[in-house]
Amino acid sequence: MKRRDFLKVTSSTTLAMGVGLYACTNVSKFKLDLVPDNKRLRIGIIGVGERGNGILEVLQNVPEFKVVAICDVFDYRMDAAEKRIENEVKRYKKFEHILDHKPLDAIIIAVPLHEHYRIAMAALDCNLHILCEKALAYSIAECQEIKRKAKSSAKLFQISYQYQLNPMFQTLKELIDRGHVGQITRIDALWDRNHNWRRKLPDESLVPGVDRAELERRINWRMYKEYSGGLNAELGSHQFNMIDNLLGSHPLKVMGTGGIDFWKDGRDTFDNVHMLFDYPDGAKVGFHSGTTNKYEGFQLKIYGKKATLVSHNMSSAFIYPEDDSLDKNWKEEIDSVTGASIKIIDNDKKRNIKPVEKNIAYPSDNFMYNATWLLYKNFAAAINGTEELKLGIEDGYRSAIAVHMANRAVRQSEIVNWLPEYDV
Repeated sequence: MKRRDFLKVTSSTTLAMGVGLYACTNVSKFKLDLVPDNKRLRIGIIGVGERGNGILEVLQNVPEFKVVAICDVFDYRMDAAEKRIENEVKRYKKFEHILDHKPLDAIIIAVPLHEHYRIAMAALDCNLHILCEKALAYSIAECQEIKRKAKSSAKLFQISYQYQLNPMFQTLKELIDRGHVGQITRIDALWDRNHNWRRKLPDESLVPGVDRAELERRINWRMYKEYSGGLNAELGSHQFNMIDNLLGSHPLKVMGTGGIDFWKDGRDTFDNVHMLFDYPDGAKVGFHSGTTNKYEGFQLKIYGKKATLVSHNMSSAFIYPEDDSLDKNWKEEIDSVTGASIKIIDNDKKRNIKPVEKNIAYPSDNFMYNATWLLYKNFAAAINGTEELKLGIEDGYRSAIAVHMANRAVRQSEIVNWLPEYDV
């Protein structure tokens, strides 16, 4: 690929991240480090459903961790999880019991949202390092209590917002931080799908004696307000986290709408949400998530005074400069692509963004897998004292508050403000 065929970003932050989705071409060079067993961190996983098993797959390429215990309410899930673990592992049905497992250094919380609070608080009492799936907790009050307790703990508390570790995201942030986009006045975030979000129930033989109606609610917990924050928590939360990071602040207020307008199947979380956030300095942020059309999928559109950034699925991105932004400094630092473009943009204005390649060997050619891998590698390194923790309790708290503000706004049809008491 010729030099003119990609936009090159060479700042220290980018290089320090080992940035490059296209470094995934080095998958063939990936080697799994050997870590002596007595040096491995002993970790337990609470919740080994779909997400928990996905985490186990990632941990196969993070030898710094040794999974020594798993916990789930369903035996069939633990049966599947055990097949991914090479060493002997202890099984528990109750989270209180796995927290008492000795020895244990850290815990992963991968259960439905409504259970996060009591597990996180108990794990903090047990003096364990914690990696918790998003969002942080089910309510603002629970989030506040977790944050206060985590801040007073000597242990680490990380939140699974792995998209921030994606090399493409780091490159977009660099472009913004170096002034190439100018003052950001608007961001549009989308996460659209075209299916009912419903999971198939396990065969009755795998869960004998469990009422099927009860089982349906437990398996499809994301679709019920009793357990879930719906689309804002499960999808929007990732976007809110990235936007907070790009703008360097949390939202000041939010309004929105949504409804159960298509899937009339007994759910009580909305099948579409449309949110509008106000940020400091006048930036307006829109978030949309729906379940009936996947055309735009997962996107982030960032509108600045000098240029517009558009990222598709965090695996590709383009920059569209404004006519008056092509100053001398810009021309010296950025090369452009003149190929095909979307209809509303002239072909000579579209620039393809690719992170700087570096000799990084990833375990996969799947960028989402690699981002999660980077998250767990950082968690292990931070526990061992060789890296600063990324995506800690502050990231998790701020994004969770935005989730709960958004849900209140859409459910109660009101403008919801960030209150001073949220700054704990």
